[in-house]
Amino acid sequence: MERSWYWRLALMVGLMALSIYYALPSVLYFAQDAETRRLKVGEAAEPESESLLEQLGWLPDSRINLGIDLQGGLHLVMGVDTNKAVLDRVDRTADEIVESMKEAGTPVASARRVAEVPVVNIELRDAAHMEGLKEILADYGQNWSISTPGATQARFRMTAEYEAKVRDDAVRQALTTLRNRIDKYGVAEPEIRKQGENSIMIQLAGLTADQVGAVKEDIIGKTAQLEFKLVDETSDYFERIHEDPDRPESITLSYDQWNNAEGALVRRPYLQSTDKAALRAFLAKHRSELPSDRVVGLQEVKPNAEADPVYQTWLMERRTPLTGDALTDAFVQFDSEKNEYYVAMSFDKKGAVTFERLTTNNVKRKMAIVLDDVVDSAPVIQGPIPNGRASITLGGFKSQQEILEDAKKLAIVLKAGALPAPVYPQEERTVGATLGDDAVVKGRTALLVALGGIVVIMMLYYRLSGVIGVFALVCNLICLVAALSSLGATLTLPGIAGLALTVGMAVDANIIQFERIREELRADKKPRAAVAGGFDKAFSAILDANLTTALAAVVLYQYGSGPIRGFATTLGVGVLINTVTAVLIPRLFLDYLTKGVRVSKVSI
Repeated sequence: MERSWYWRLALMVGLMALSIYYALPSVLYFAQDAETRRLKVGEAAEPESESLLEQLGWLPDSRINLGIDLQGGLHLVMGVDTNKAVLDRVDRTADEIVESMKEAGTPVASARRVAEVPVVNIELRDAAHMEGLKEILADYGQNWSISTPGATQARFRMTAEYEAKVRDDAVRQALTTLRNRIDKYGVAEPEIRKQGENSIMIQLAGLTADQVGAVKEDIIGKTAQLEFKLVDETSDYFERIHEDPDRPESITLSYDQWNNAEGALVRRPYLQSTDKAALRAFLAKHRSELPSDRVVGLQEVKPNAEADPVYQTWLMERRTPLTGDALTDAFVQFDSEKNEYYVAMSFDKKGAVTFERLTTNNVKRKMAIVLDDVVDSAPVIQGPIPNGRASITLGGFKSQQEILEDAKKLAIVLKAGALPAPVYPQEERTVGATLGDDAVVKGRTALLVALGGIVVIMMLYYRLSGVIGVFALVCNLICLVAALSSLGATLTLPGIAGLALTVGMAVDANIIQFERIREELRADKKPRAAVAGGFDKAFSAILDANLTTALAAVVLYQYGSGPIRGFATTLGVGVLINTVTAVLIPRLFLDYLTKGVRVSKVSI
């Protein structure tokens, strides 16, 4: 026996031993019943007795995961409002210009964004200050362009390239934030990735119907787009539209009051109603009368625990000097004096400077804390707040336990990352767990039927060589499961189709080899020469077929969506393994049988 045969035998044995080691966790996992293996949000399903998989602690931790089409779950596509991210960046830039000019001793008359476009209009008090303004604007580099339509006027425009970058950054930050938020809740095997230009695809597998609702409400629903906006306390906008003769009777005009920094009384008008829909419709009717640099927010207030909520309006400046992307930490604290829980927040260095400047320049003004476009509260700024620390109180007539739970959820959402721009659902699809289990059973049945049919045909048509081919096919599947397990791949229904196609590719390779051997035998070659010649001549065809299929799998994975990627993964890995197993294993056995005097002819 040639020495190379023993090396090939050692290689096959080593490969199969390693494959069995990595494939066992997946095999044992799928051997469990569906209810036992289904994972829950934040915790694993705990059977009454320890499973065999748990007992074998020496096995690898990685295994094949099931996609939502095989175990149920939630599929969401969330859109990111990148327009708001761009406009917020423009507003902050306008504030920075104002502060920089003030520090230089040449304050500007005004610097504000132009409607809904990324342009800052700057009005100087003196034309002599234009050169100083240009020097400050030059610090912003190539991201902005400046024009001077007048001696005291300047237009600072965001370039198209920088605008595209801000939009892309907003989506990427939102992607990271959502991933961190979901990871903190312990959702098993999430798939979260960018889809298109402004969308994020989220797939959470293994969730029951109740868990889907919890995830949507506590994780996805609470986008936590945090903004700090100054309140307009002098406008008569609400008083004017209150005079509308068609105003619903449920909408009334009220005032709240406090003393400003000079000690004078401030009376802020606002509208209120117990009918939220009617109030929103009334505000929409008068939206054209709203100044372009102002926005209206709503706040829900409950007079007492039994009363219906009352909705109040707030007129705020459109610009947002500080948003949640400057937030670094959020945690629950207890105020012993007020005997209530609240959420404490801290900002990064730049955010801390902005927050301190904001509170210093607006003492005795109200600043609205806006969470997800809803005014959470609007406290009066009593004085400068240094060190970048703030808090959100969770008001309302709730029990201490309810307030604590709300504070914990809000802290998790904020700590996981406040979104740089609002997100909204674009597509939602839920797959029931029972439907997923049914897909697993049918997919497994289809694969076994295909495998059984191949086994019978191969053994009847190619006899002993067919048995060897079937053994090579089984080895191929074990290696494929091991490879997918080691990669922690997610198996979907299209992935099972990829497995079935891989089986076909493996059998195709064996058929090419066996038919080549038959041709050699018909040419009156001896068994040993026929086997060697058949494998040598078949290898180029097998390599060509597997290589082109692997390239197709790469293209499908690169440009396909989730299901297509699942198909491409199993197909690509399968054909690469098939190139080795379909050639190595059958030849190893046939070489053993034909070398020496073991057989006088090949059973093929």
